[in-house]
Amino acid sequence: MVCKTFVLLSCVIYACVAAPGDSANPDDDIKDLGTYMKRFDKINVEQILNNDRVLSSHLKCFLNEGPCVQQSRDLKRVIPVIAENACDGCTHRQKAVIKKSLNTLKNKKPNEWSRLVKIYDASGEKLNKFLES
Repeated sequence: MVCKTFVLLSCVIYACVAAPGDSANPDDDIKDLGTYMKRFDKINVEQILNNDRVLSSHLKCFLNEGPCVQQSRDLKRVIPVIAENACDGCTHRQKAVIKKSLNTLKNKKPNEWSRLVKIYDASGEKLNKFLES
């Protein structure tokens, strides 16, 4: 349950397609982002954001530094899509949860946030623009 909760954060992060370089087109398997994102709707994001152990585990997955549980892997696939299209197709609630999760990550784990942005949005402009919208 805790892992499922963190996955939504990652949607944020997290966030949330394969890591860059894993596929020519990161959203090959995500035909309908809104439908894909529904799998994260019941995750308790607060629980994940407030549990450093779980949060760190998911971050290691997103940063390609550790193993990924299925939920983290699913969320990791979506991060580049969110960066690219500002979660176009997501519901208002999904966008709000993703923004909250990303902002929490940005403030709570700034070093990891910077590394994450470099991996999924090299310029940093798209994710930051999404957070500001």
